[in-house]
Amino acid sequence: MVTYTTAAKVKSRFEDFDTDLSDSEIEEFITTAESLIDITMRQTARGSSADFTFDSDKHGIIEETASCLAAFACLTAQPTGQSTTISSARAGLMASLLWATFRRNLRMLGDERNQKYLKGL
Repeated sequence: MVTYTTAAKVKSRFEDFDTDLSDSEIEEFITTAESLIDITMRQTARGSSADFTFDSDKHGIIEETASCLAAFACLTAQPTGQSTTISSARAGLMASLLWATFRRNLRMLGDERNQKYLKGL
């Protein structure tokens, strides 16, 4: 079960990208992204032994990080979309932006001071 984001939020990260990936396939990418976030933070809001309670209104950086990595995975799985509605160059630019955002956020989430701040919200 995904916690930090949804397939709909992931799909909203790339406009004009027509994918035939199902929501369950996208949720597999989300699960991977959420696991990477948990490992980086060394804590989780998922499952029965959660370290904090996730709130998308307060923890937007966690949602954005999961959404960006899952969207990046969607683009790499199907680089020009189902109907090739976008060019390879545009798909590449979108992937680069998603990856850069993911990396920036993951660095911030790895900082214990930021984790303490997020838990205190």
